[in-house]
Amino acid sequence: MSWTLDDFDYPLPQELIAQAPLNRRTDSRLLQVGAPLVDLRFSDLPTLLSPGDLLVFNDM
Repeated sequence: MSWTLDDFDYPLPQELIAQAPLNRRTDSRLLQVGAPLVDLRFSDLPTLLSPGDLLVFNDM
């Protein structure tokens, strides 16, 4: 499967865009992309990782 930037361009109503972080950051939502899409919580991230996986953090 080949992805382009256009694959991630979709209408998103302004009221659905988070304006501030949650009090409990671990309650943040996480979308697992695949077949099918899976709606998770950020706290589920460790269960998705395997030895040798690379995480890239953006602090900007």
